[in-house]
Amino acid sequence: MNCMRMWGSRGIRGGGWWLVVGGAAGVSVVSWVAVRTLPGVVGGALVAVAATVGALLSQRGQRLVDEGVRQTLAFREELLVDDRGRVPRVRDLLDPLDAGVHPAAPVGDASSPGARVPPFVRRDLSGEIDEAVRTRPFVLVVGESTAGKSRAAYESVRAVHPEAAFLSPDPSAPSALRAAAAAVRRENSSVVWLDDVDRYLGAGGLTPSLLRRLLSPGPGRTSVVVATIRAQERARLTNAREAGDALGARVVRDVLGPAHEIRLDRRWHREEVARAREHHRDDRLARAVDSAERYGIAEFLAAGPQLLTAWQDAWAPESGHVRGAALVSAAVEARRAGWSRPLPVTLLRELHEDHLAARGGPLLRPESWSEALTWATTPLHATSSLLLPQDRPDDYYVFDYLPDAVSADPAPPPIPETTWIRLIAAADPDLCEDLGWAALGHVCPTAALDAFTRALDGGVLTAASGQAEILADRFQIEEACRVLRTTLATAPPDTAPETLIALRSSLAWWSGGAGNAEEALDLVTTLREEARARYGDDHATTIGIARNVARWTGTLGRTEEALTLSLDGQERALRLFGPDHPLTFLARFEVTVWTRDGGAVRLWRDLAADTGRVLGDLDRFTHYALWNLAGALASSGDTDEALRILTKVVHVRALVFGPDHPRTFAGRLQLAGLHGETGRLPEAQSLLTATVDDSARALGHDHELTLAGRHQQALWTGLLGDRDEAADLLRALLDDCERHLGPGHPLTEDCRARASDPARPPWYYEPPSW
Repeated sequence: MNCMRMWGSRGIRGGGWWLVVGGAAGVSVVSWVAVRTLPGVVGGALVAVAATVGALLSQRGQRLVDEGVRQTLAFREELLVDDRGRVPRVRDLLDPLDAGVHPAAPVGDASSPGARVPPFVRRDLSGEIDEAVRTRPFVLVVGESTAGKSRAAYESVRAVHPEAAFLSPDPSAPSALRAAAAAVRRENSSVVWLDDVDRYLGAGGLTPSLLRRLLSPGPGRTSVVVATIRAQERARLTNAREAGDALGARVVRDVLGPAHEIRLDRRWHREEVARAREHHRDDRLARAVDSAERYGIAEFLAAGPQLLTAWQDAWAPESGHVRGAALVSAAVEARRAGWSRPLPVTLLRELHEDHLAARGGPLLRPESWSEALTWATTPLHATSSLLLPQDRPDDYYVFDYLPDAVSADPAPPPIPETTWIRLIAAADPDLCEDLGWAALGHVCPTAALDAFTRALDGGVLTAASGQAEILADRFQIEEACRVLRTTLATAPPDTAPETLIALRSSLAWWSGGAGNAEEALDLVTTLREEARARYGDDHATTIGIARNVARWTGTLGRTEEALTLSLDGQERALRLFGPDHPLTFLARFEVTVWTRDGGAVRLWRDLAADTGRVLGDLDRFTHYALWNLAGALASSGDTDEALRILTKVVHVRALVFGPDHPRTFAGRLQLAGLHGETGRLPEAQSLLTATVDDSARALGHDHELTLAGRHQQALWTGLLGDRDEAADLLRALLDDCERHLGPGHPLTEDCRARASDPARPPWYYEPPSW
């Protein structure tokens, strides 16, 4: 059976029509009886009553008909349907391409179902996916582009739920998920298929309440949500969407958190390659097996490496496709910048000119626009095309292997400011929030702030969390709290509960970060009770909020209680999500924070190793774990190892945040402070000289970090024996601190105290969130 998105109308079944027809028929019958058998007055009254009742029935029926038409049109336009305009059964799916599987080179009749995909080779995890699809309400298969995750999940769905309705919403239609939620209430059994689930996330997309509607179709009905996501996109969401929770991602926690997650490797294991070799009659699999030591089987079949090479080679002037290469480059860059929807051709045409000009423009003798678009959208190597046309004319996705390959480069090219400006100007408020988080992940705070501001002005309230994140990164945490309080105070009465919970969670986090731990604890304690009532104890949202309860409980000195709370969260996360899930890493992080028996060094080291293995050495979570490992080592007396780790942390911060980011300067100041604490005073002064100069240049002479660096300079100068110079430095610093930070700031107070007591014990300032 062919499945496609179809437009138009078809017959309406069921409720509504019988009321319209029945009402009209009833009036006709009563009129006939009245005329022939009853006196005139009585008969007339009876006809009048019948007409009134018939009209009411007809009106109600018409409303039901209208609603049925509306839902049917929504199903047809926003869900995958067959060639007769019906939602297909899983058993009727004959072509994996309908489920989003990447095509391979065709064999035989290319138009026949399955001709563009080879026989399925069961993966080592296929049995686990089968069992999850059978027993779990929400299954998420994670893997790199062309790892084979869509095909493996698709085959498990076919094996386990052949009779279920296959509900595949159109990711480019904003209301498609709601159409799917309506459909699960009409079907006895449903599979909601969310291939590349990141396309359904973000503002205006999949929310916790909408997810509950998909998973709870009503009495006597069942549904399972089966989703896939690229590992690179999973990491981007985890890293960038911190949303006031310095170590977690709201969208991952609240929407993807409840999923049972299975990770599929791009490189196939020995047993999998052996099973593929058994299909020796399929030349495609045979060639893929021959390349298995270099590429994954599915990766080779989808021609990912070949398409990447074709794009790169097209930049050669003699290729005749330099404009096509620029067109693909623009699409890749837009995808890396967080544009998760199909790209309009008008925007692509505008963006590609910058790429063409950067390579030489007219000197390259580029082909015409129409030739470039034809080349980019024509399947190469008889598989996928570099740009994938969508149902709507002039909308395109880029082949997802390409942006992932660029992002995997140790030093991917930066996204220019002009690209951010054009994308933000073309985006609606929902998409602007996505662009803001992406810009934050690319350490482009100016673009991020612009995107978040446009989103918030357009009514996307969660963008306030993004604004707060940028302010907190600049160590303006009180201002971050003000933004969140204002947004909450002005939120419309019909604001979704999940949005309010997210904003209040962000406010609690940054309130605690600003030093108001009691206020933070009061807020998250209330939030936890609301989350327990709304979601239950084992929901990702509840677990995430409970972790914050532990954080501020421990911050207030109740460390044993905080450890007990953290251990409970760790047990739940391990049981529900497995050892390599971001929520489990968060829970382990909190346990380690409050471990006081000397085992913290081992726990931090293990956590950094595990997050580095799963998320990468440059991942922010790995960096945070290493940062805390350095602190634990210093506290335990192993200062040499602590200095080595902290030096690595500063290097990673420069790569992740940029050399002129406040967090990078904060790390450099910590490194200098640790040198000074351990008696390495000349090294501390040398580090400070460069750091203060760079901080004054990048952040300003009056920035808190610049003043903190000057404070350390005065401190170590005095300990090196030059007390007069130290006193002069402190007097000048005191004036600047009073003017820029206020009389009650810890830096101001310490400068004032040292003026009267030069022998005051060494102390240097560490702002919140260093």
